Amino acid sequence: MSAPLPVIVQGLGPIGLRIAGAVLTEPALDIAGAVEIRPELEGRPLAEVVDGAPAIPIRSSLAAARADAGRDGAILIHCTGSYLERVAPQLEEALAEGLHVVSTCEELTYPQARHAEIAATLDRLARAAERTVVATGVNPGFLMDALPASLASISHSIRAVSVRRVQDPSRRRIPFQEKVGMGLSLAEWEERRAAGGFGHVGLVESAWLLAAALGWRLVDWRHEMVPCRADGREPVTGTLETLEGSTGDGRSIRLHFEANAAVDEEYDEIVVDGTPPLTLRFEGGVFGDDATAAAVLRAARVIPNTRRGLVTVLDLPLR
Repeated sequence: MSAPLPVIVQGLGPIGLRIAGAVLTEPALDIAGAVEIRPELEGRPLAEVVDGAPAIPIRSSLAAARADAGRDGAILIHCTGSYLERVAPQLEEALAEGLHVVSTCEELTYPQARHAEIAATLDRLARAAERTVVATGVNPGFLMDALPASLASISHSIRAVSVRRVQDPSRRRIPFQEKVGMGLSLAEWEERRAAGGFGHVGLVESAWLLAAALGWRLVDWRHEMVPCRADGREPVTGTLETLEGSTGDGRSIRLHFEANAAVDEEYDEIVVDGTPPLTLRFEGGVFGDDATAAAVLRAARVIPNTRRGLVTVLDLPLR
C-alpha cells in the first residue's frame, strides 16, 4: 500500500472541522497541516478542536501550514467561503505553494459560466504548477448535477431532467439556517435577499454543470427565490429556490431547492424524462454535511490521478 497523501485543511468552521474529522477515518489521507484565521486558534494543537487529530499547530497562514506539511504532492482541502471572487486569491496562493486544491466553494463547481476570467486564470496557474483544482460537495457537486448526469447516461432522447431537494434546515448547522433565512421575519428575509449573498449558493452552477454533461446549451432561464412560511405565518421557516433552463428546441433542466423547517418529509428526487423514463428518490433525504465530507475525501484520494488544471467533478476518475 502506498503512503497516505498529505492534506492541509484550510478553514476550520463547521464544515472544515467535519471534514478534518472524516480525514482521520481515511487510510489514504493524512492531516499534515491546518489553517484558520481566527486569532484565538492560532498556534493551538489541531487535536484540541478535532478529536483524535495529530498535535500539529493551527496556523494563520497557508505558507506556515505548507512548511509543516513538508511533503511534495500535498493537497489543500479548502473550506473558507462560497463566493469565488472572495476566495480566488487563496486558491492562487495554494497553487503558488505547489498544492493540489479540493475546495467546497460552491461557485467554483462550474465557474466558467459566471466567472470566466477567474476560471481562466486558475486553469492557467494550475497547469503551470502541474497541479489540479476542483470544487466538490453534495450540492452543488453531486445530488443536483453529477448524479443526475450519471443517471441520464442510461436514457436517450431526453426531453427534461428535474431534480428536487427538500430538507429541514433545523437539522443542519447554524450558518446554513442563517443562509436560508430560518427564523427571520418576512421583512428581514426580504431585506437580506435584496442585499445579496443570501439563499442557496450554487444552483446556477449545478444547472450549467448538468447541461454541460448532457451536451445542452441553455438559452432561456427562469430563477426564483421565495420565503417559506408555515400557514402563511411568521417567522420565516426557510427558503424555496427554483431554476429552470431550456434549450432552443424545448429540452429543459428544472431544479427545486427547498430548505424549509415546516416540510412534512425530507427527500431528494431525480426524474429523467427520456427513453426509458427514470426516477431515483432518496427517502429522508441525504444529510448534506456528512455527504460533503465524503465527496471531499473522495476527490482528495483521486486528485493526483486527475488531469492538471481547473477541472469539474465530471473530470474526476472513479478510482
